[in-house]
Amino acid sequence: MSFRSRTAAKNYIRDNILRAYELRTRIPAGAHDQLLREVLRLHSDAEEKIGPGIDYFYVEETWRLPGKEAVSRDQRAIIVVRTDGTERDWSYWHVIDQPGEAANVKSALAFALEDGRLRRRDADFAAGMPPVYCALTGELIRQKHQADTRHLSPTWGELTEGFASAHGGWSAIETHSGDGYIFVGRDVEDETLRNEWLDYYAVHANPVYVKNESPERS
Repeated sequence: MSFRSRTAAKNYIRDNILRAYELRTRIPAGAHDQLLREVLRLHSDAEEKIGPGIDYFYVEETWRLPGKEAVSRDQRAIIVVRTDGTERDWSYWHVIDQPGEAANVKSALAFALEDGRLRRRDADFAAGMPPVYCALTGELIRQKHQADTRHLSPTWGELTEGFASAHGGWSAIETHSGDGYIFVGRDVEDETLRNEWLDYYAVHANPVYVKNESPERS
């Protein structure tokens, strides 16, 4: 997913996840679960938060957490349940407001793909082409604005981590935020490296479409 600003990203998670799911109920596999997994992996304390691995997420009232009894009763938190059954609370605000090296590089790699993603989507929904179905539900996607690109196997994290590892790690990939122009997000500084990423993506990625909740347009 991409957002026009950090505020838009935080608002999306607040409105569609934090305030949308029942308390203490497992967030099911799908777009929201995948989004939370990607965001948590960008946390500055990701290794401690994730521990042996992510099982699932749920929403809890913040005041019920240890040491948080004094906070407002209307505040909520996202909890990660790890594969060993232990749990951790974590802040998506922290990740979005204070992105680390991995977050900046992933943003840059996603931006480099944007033009190609739109061309591929337009071509797949062109008149006379075979119908497009949701990779998660099998539901027909009638209009292109209802189709979100997803990476299920390999995941976006696996793709970007594989590329970064092959090029010296996150810190070895320089990014910029517009070089003086108005720009939200990051882009890859070195054009040669940017093209190598596009080639890597073409070979290793398997993008699919997942239907979003946008209504059909007349």
